[in-house]
Amino acid sequence: MPSINLPSASPAPHRRTGVYPVLAAVTLAAASLAAHAQTDEATARKAAEELRVLVSESTGVIGDLQPAINSRKTTREQVAPDALVEQFKGRYQKATGSALDLKAAGLIGDMRRAYLQSYTNVVTRYQANLTKGGQDAFVPAFFRAQAIGDFNKAMQGKSQAYATNRDGELINSDWAVAKVMKGSPLAGDVSRLMATGGLDPVVKRSGNMVMGYYPMKLGAACVTCHAQNGLKQKEGTFGGALVAQIPVK
Repeated sequence: MPSINLPSASPAPHRRTGVYPVLAAVTLAAASLAAHAQTDEATARKAAEELRVLVSESTGVIGDLQPAINSRKTTREQVAPDALVEQFKGRYQKATGSALDLKAAGLIGDMRRAYLQSYTNVVTRYQANLTKGGQDAFVPAFFRAQAIGDFNKAMQGKSQAYATNRDGELINSDWAVAKVMKGSPLAGDVSRLMATGGLDPVVKRSGNMVMGYYPMKLGAACVTCHAQNGLKQKEGTFGGALVAQIPVK
């Protein structure tokens, strides 16, 4: 699975009414972010790409487990936090050609450490869902929302991640751009890019931010699941976007 080929951006359970409240910590005020502007543009662009890999490869671990989770065929050993961390590290190394270096200095090192801790926290917190399983007991989009929320809290404005989709294709309205990116200076850019339905990533500077915009393609399992909730979609088409926001000097 290509690292940008993620499921759509709606957290479980897949219901249009959205029983999970929006994670308020996902969005920080623009002024707070600007206060952390201490990264040069070149580093920020690398950090945006790093965030894409971290989120997409960790989400891929949960995607790989979906058949076993949905059919209640996971084992405690298979979904133990240590086992899932090793799977994540393996996917990261395959995607980048390098091991996940947790001793790296600077912003990228901080991001790796914060994201790995967030990943570990989430898969530990939801061990009951992972081991018991059942249809949609723990879907990739829900995992991603939780991991991003924890990561953003840990980074305290030095970097920010969002997963969002177009209003007409939301399973959970809490994940509309207007809610997820409230207060972000990049919200308008993201809305305009999503409106095109294009699948090419966009990395650019916008004001005192570097934006990494990474469209997510719909997988077959996503299309099937979303169809149960009234959305008619096609595999391989636009399914939302992962956005990295890095304040710069």
